[in-house]
Amino acid sequence: MKDPYRLALPALILVVVLRMAIGWQLLYEGLWKIDTLNSPKPWSAVGYLKNAEGPLRGVYRDMAGDPDDLGWLDYDTTAANWDDWLQRFRSHYQLDDKQAGSLHRLVEGAYSVVKDGKKDRKVYAEPLDKLPEGVKSLKETARVSDKVAWFDAKAKRIYVDATEHLKPDELEKLKSVVKGRTDADSKTYLSAVQKVFDRQKKGLGFKEKLLGALKGDPELVGNEDWQRVGKLQEYKERLIRYENARAKADLAFEWDHLNHDWAELQTLRAELSGPVKALDTELKEKAHALLTLNQLAMGPVPGHWSKLAFADQSTIVGLTLFGAMLLLGLGTRIAAFGGAVMLFNFYMAMPPWPGVPAAPGPEHSYVINKNLIEVFALLGIAAMPTGSWFGVDAILARCCRGCCKRKSETVEPTETVATPEAAAPNTEASSEVES
Repeated sequence: MKDPYRLALPALILVVVLRMAIGWQLLYEGLWKIDTLNSPKPWSAVGYLKNAEGPLRGVYRDMAGDPDDLGWLDYDTTAANWDDWLQRFRSHYQLDDKQAGSLHRLVEGAYSVVKDGKKDRKVYAEPLDKLPEGVKSLKETARVSDKVAWFDAKAKRIYVDATEHLKPDELEKLKSVVKGRTDADSKTYLSAVQKVFDRQKKGLGFKEKLLGALKGDPELVGNEDWQRVGKLQEYKERLIRYENARAKADLAFEWDHLNHDWAELQTLRAELSGPVKALDTELKEKAHALLTLNQLAMGPVPGHWSKLAFADQSTIVGLTLFGAMLLLGLGTRIAAFGGAVMLFNFYMAMPPWPGVPAAPGPEHSYVINKNLIEVFALLGIAAMPTGSWFGVDAILARCCRGCCKRKSETVEPTETVATPEAAAPNTEASSEVES
């Protein structure tokens, strides 16, 4: 009777091919992610973690760090993150005084400082010898507050406050005081007003732009009236309502309604956080533009070790390492079991279970999806010595057996060999005994 547990040769070959196929898939995925790390958009698991579903949704979303982008929508949090990154940027690239000054103006703004009594005042300035005839002051004639714009006859300059800023409608008020006039003083005045407004826009620091983005105007900031009415508060309240409704959802139509609400929330989130993330990208690009080639060769700024960084790095290392080991047949059982654990984590982040929203994408599954199938396949491979059939494990096993065999051959058993003298009987002694 044949052994029912013994595999036929075709089955052995197919199991090895299956192992190598899964190994190649994991390895290629890991290498692709590594290749993106030096690109403008390095791979991250943040999107997958943010959209996690199922019973462990909270655990996976917490790994993303800020799953709802509320940190991006808070000025103090984002500004503090920028300050931390800029400090590491300066230290890592060892900026000289000129580069450090340029970086400071880039972040804080390219403004000037003038004395206003005992206080220093941040301003944007443009030379102007005098106001046009008939214009006594900008406050009285143009109805623009001197907290925003004013003319200093002694300094022969027109100023705009770098904190309050000059709004477009206030610019039109300043221009309207010489409307229709063509004299030289009026033309000079109009040119100076336009230049100081343009200087303000170009000189805005990224922190001011951040404040403007959060208040609905990424170019001009400082007035609470410019804030998007209720958008941020609406987003926060809708998030709370969504989580409460999600905890109570049971029926299919309730999940359909929740999916619709979630899609609207993601649109609102992107609308609010998109401009802030774009500013973050622009700031880092302009900061890197200040570096020399030698500084750029020093590599990226080291980041902080966070839950998201751990998830990203462990995923990349796991895919690459386990994939290579499975492909080569090295430590096959360990690699198969490790790969199964990793893929099971992918499965649990978005399990296709009843009552759980379907994962985004074209795949349609129920209870079992391709991740779980690969988990079962890897566990089966871990239960068989496929590496010893074909792979580095087989070579290592042969080498070990060869070494052990050579050692056993060099060790010979010790035997006692009788000498002729010892073997011959002592005739004299025996004759004496007999007598």
